Amino acid sequence: MFNILCFGDSNTWGYVPRESRRYSKTERWTGLMAAALGAEFHVIEEGLNGRTTAFTDYLEPYRNGLDSAAPCMLSHAPLDFIILMLGTNDTKPRYCVSSGEITEGMENLIRTLRFHYPTKKYPMPPILLVAPGPLAAIEEEYAFDSSSSRKVKELVPRYEALAKEMDCLFFNAQSVLTEEDLGGDGIHLKKEGHAKLARSFTEIVRDYFKNTP
Repeated sequence: MFNILCFGDSNTWGYVPRESRRYSKTERWTGLMAAALGAEFHVIEEGLNGRTTAFTDYLEPYRNGLDSAAPCMLSHAPLDFIILMLGTNDTKPRYCVSSGEITEGMENLIRTLRFHYPTKKYPMPPILLVAPGPLAAIEEEYAFDSSSSRKVKELVPRYEALAKEMDCLFFNAQSVLTEEDLGGDGIHLKKEGHAKLARSFTEIVRDYFKNTP
């Protein structure tokens, strides 16, 4: 059985727009992917609402990805594939960071994941670095603003370059997701968006294991 770790934020957790509840396992992309991949694969869901790459939020504590990276690697090993999709929450105005700084946060996170993985016992799994989906600027959503939408777009070329530099796989979620896939809050995915991600990630995972001895 191949172990696939999905490390992300609320769109990995499966947050239903404006309803403060979670999509069922048969609706969120992690569950859909698990069903499509079949019994040969074990999909580990590590989504957390509000999670950042490397920034601490004192309004919503315990959301810093760096804080949970080490125990996550240690508790879930051995792993065969990691899907890493973060950066959206880092664009909140209260963090006051640029897309370049968010990318630096992601670089630190990747290095932390690799450092703490027990490589003396198991080979380091490949990391699929995902540039997160789009944001729609909605005035009433205080946590994000128009700069957030811009920064999320800027993450695409920055993450792609980082993936190349750090020998990661890369996927741009904005290549399959549009603002029409977002719910009324302009942040979280509708069911259709989850289905699109599930199809994309399933294809990537299948192709990787088909072409890897």
